[in-house]
Amino acid sequence: MLDNIATGVFDESIRQDRLRHYLSNPHNWMVLAIVDGLVVAQCMCVVHQHPDKETELYLDEIGTGDNWRRQGIATALMHAVFARADDMGIEEIWLGTEADNVPAQRLYEKTGATGELALIYYLEW
Repeated sequence: MLDNIATGVFDESIRQDRLRHYLSNPHNWMVLAIVDGLVVAQCMCVVHQHPDKETELYLDEIGTGDNWRRQGIATALMHAVFARADDMGIEEIWLGTEADNVPAQRLYEKTGATGELALIYYLEW
């Protein structure tokens, strides 16, 4: 399914070894929107299970092809994620985005999400 991908759906080219590794973990979810054999959008999530609190879902990434934006595709992908989370009894989904990524903020708010200010650290070594 990932041999024919619209420009802008993913940040970089898909590597088969990374794809196999990602998909081999049942806690990694990937939802795709496909039109006539072309992947036009994707949403990737990670299920977080904790010993001290309920399972939650991290919406890691959502991407829509350059020529497919503002058509409701990303919203549909998010609703598919919500439905799967409901089926699994997951009640909390969280995500992060950049402060200047207004289109993403509008998408999330359209689905009923509320934002709050946060500080993000990137650890590199």
